Amino acid sequence: MKADIRHYFDSIDHDILLEIINRKIKDQNLLWLIKIILKNHNAETIGKGMPLGNLTSQFFANVYLNELDWFVKHKLQAKYYIRYVDDFVILHRDRMVLENWKREIDIFLKTSLKIGLHPEKSGIFPINQGITMLGYRVFYKYRLLKRSNAKRIWKRLDRFRQKCDRGEMTEEDAVRSLAGWVAYASFANTYNLRRRVVTEFNQIA
Repeated sequence: MKADIRHYFDSIDHDILLEIINRKIKDQNLLWLIKIILKNHNAETIGKGMPLGNLTSQFFANVYLNELDWFVKHKLQAKYYIRYVDDFVILHRDRMVLENWKREIDIFLKTSLKIGLHPEKSGIFPINQGITMLGYRVFYKYRLLKRSNAKRIWKRLDRFRQKCDRGEMTEEDAVRSLAGWVAYASFANTYNLRRRVVTEFNQIA
């Protein structure tokens, strides 16, 4: 089962989040500051949502879905469960078990956290088809980059060339930027792709 929360950051309920935080934090000054941070977000619905990119948003997003972690691990007693922010995977040999868990999770999210599964990004698949997660296509014994991510690096190289020609980027800046991509791509089976990219980059530099 591969699942995603629908419009997650925009749907986080401030009152529920504060209730969760209140269980562990009693410092009124800190709670006041958290409320100010949450209210500072210009959301379509008052009392919901957090800005993308804020370090506090990343932290609060994980605090919020810790409730889901406990539900899946202790209530459903799922043995193989992985979550990264609002993207999560559960493995089981029985498809019917996963179908039932999917329904129970959606009910839990809607009733306890006022969020829900994304209908188009949540489903159950045989493991040999692989799953898309964190920009990778993950299979049983290997990983590939998503095709869109593999294609995007060539556009980035074109931007490097243009910026270097205009003097907007130094060679050192380009090297640092490319090194980040190479490190990311190295977690997948991308040896030949990385060689081609580095060769093309060396021609630019």
